[in-house]
Amino acid sequence: MVGKFPSVCYFALSAVFLTGCHDSDKQYALQPVTGIQSGESEQAARQAAPFADALVRFLRGNSRERGDTFILRLEFEPGGFAPRMETIADLEALLVIMRDFPDLQIAIEGHTDNAGDPKKNLNLSQRRADWVQHFLIERGISEERLQAQGYGDTDPIADNSSKTGQKENRRLAIRVLNFDRIPSQLPRR
Repeated sequence: MVGKFPSVCYFALSAVFLTGCHDSDKQYALQPVTGIQSGESEQAARQAAPFADALVRFLRGNSRERGDTFILRLEFEPGGFAPRMETIADLEALLVIMRDFPDLQIAIEGHTDNAGDPKKNLNLSQRRADWVQHFLIERGISEERLQAQGYGDTDPIADNSSKTGQKENRRLAIRVLNFDRIPSQLPRR
């Protein structure tokens, strides 16, 4: 049997290849890299998903100027209550966040500008908030964690006399309810 390994040797070699060699000096836990929060890829991620970034940072204990309210970037056809599907990235991010934070409770607040009949605006804002609530419920979020309320044009955040102001006032906002923010603690070395 010159040139042939016994089956025991094949077994031993395959075990080493499959499991690797133990290195007692190697650290297997992932460690935060210094400066990663200021890196280009981190900044790009924040800019690509500002809603999700701001909400997660808030839930991890960072205070913010705008308090506990976050604007969903959804776009609607004029008078429509369902968002255009290509604009629901923030809503999909909210779904993931709600799954990651199972105690999180939110209010979904619909708002419109002051153009048109105030009664119709109130109804439209409620239907939009309800649509978001149903979207989340259909994907497994408990109804007890969600509230949906339409405010119509009663709570503007910008001047309705300009197109830009009207666009800002047409919004869906997420307000965090009774969630105790716990600052995240990174291990220090």
